[in-house]
Amino acid sequence: MFFQSTAEPRLQTQDAHLDLTVPWGSREQEVARLIKMGATHKWDVLEEFEHVQWTTLVDPEGNLFCIAEHPPVH
Repeated sequence: MFFQSTAEPRLQTQDAHLDLTVPWGSREQEVARLIKMGATHKWDVLEEFEHVQWTTLVDPEGNLFCIAEHPPVH
């Protein structure tokens, strides 16, 4: 994933929302990497669901996206 600037203004509504999955235990590192690339942290959802944790970010153009991790299945 990369961020690219555009000359046109962003639309008022967001037609797509990416949920990107990373290996269990690597979400925090990936979020930190994306923040260094220009993303902004919005919120974390860590304890509401047993099967997933995620962080919602916004890219420089204002589009929301999530970095999710699922615990291993035993």
